[in-house]
Amino acid sequence: MAFPSHAVIVTAAGSSDRFNESKEIGVKKEYLNLGGHTVLYQSVRPFLGIPNCRAIVVTHPEGMEDQCAVALEDLLEQNLVPIILVKGGKNRQESVLNGLELLTTLSLPIEYVAIHDGARPYVSEELIITTLATATIFGGAVPALSTTDAIKTIDEHGQIIGHSNRQQTVGVQTPQIFRYPEILEAHRRAAGTTNTYIDDTEIFTDYNQWVGICEGERTNIKITYLSDIPDAEEQIKRYLADLEAGKKQARINEAFGCALSQAKPRRMR
Repeated sequence: MAFPSHAVIVTAAGSSDRFNESKEIGVKKEYLNLGGHTVLYQSVRPFLGIPNCRAIVVTHPEGMEDQCAVALEDLLEQNLVPIILVKGGKNRQESVLNGLELLTTLSLPIEYVAIHDGARPYVSEELIITTLATATIFGGAVPALSTTDAIKTIDEHGQIIGHSNRQQTVGVQTPQIFRYPEILEAHRRAAGTTNTYIDDTEIFTDYNQWVGICEGERTNIKITYLSDIPDAEEQIKRYLADLEAGKKQARINEAFGCALSQAKPRRMR
């Protein structure tokens, strides 16, 4: 059976608030190195190995397109699948919609869209394939794991007000994969409401679509906290120093260019 034609949206436009919660450093976790490559590189790379992947869209915060491109290392230079950068929105929901709308401009035969967290660098090709196969059955699919902790509902004061049946709850991961026309329509309709959605499965099911689950992978964790990257603090110091040096050099180059354009040629006698 042939792989369905599909595209990928990798969300990397968040503010990394939990990652930076103890320091006002503002460095995106996706741009840091983990085991030889950036987190973002490793989150994108496995999708290139899946047959019939037509395009990959990577979202980034406003003003950080250059940093996003650097974090992708040499992936932008490969000619297997086009990788397109798009500015994200004020939240994940808006960022995904921006990516979905961009896909409409490409005139590509896309049947399904995989939506993946740019902070999940351990995703495997096997998990992507399994989720894609499940989506062809249900219309939407998500990898999920059974919960091992007792699940409680709390109020705004932190007091327990409900107890969930662990047998009926799962923790979901990404990629989440959906039929393209349906997820685009669901996102467009959701954008016209005041609802705030946690993830794309919630949007999809809210608009009368089905989502099936497949077995997730315990290793497919999301980088969330500073401790998830062993040498994060050292990397952040180097990253900020390199970023400042780059900005300084850019200012020097801009000043030189301005001076050059204003200089008048002197005629030799």
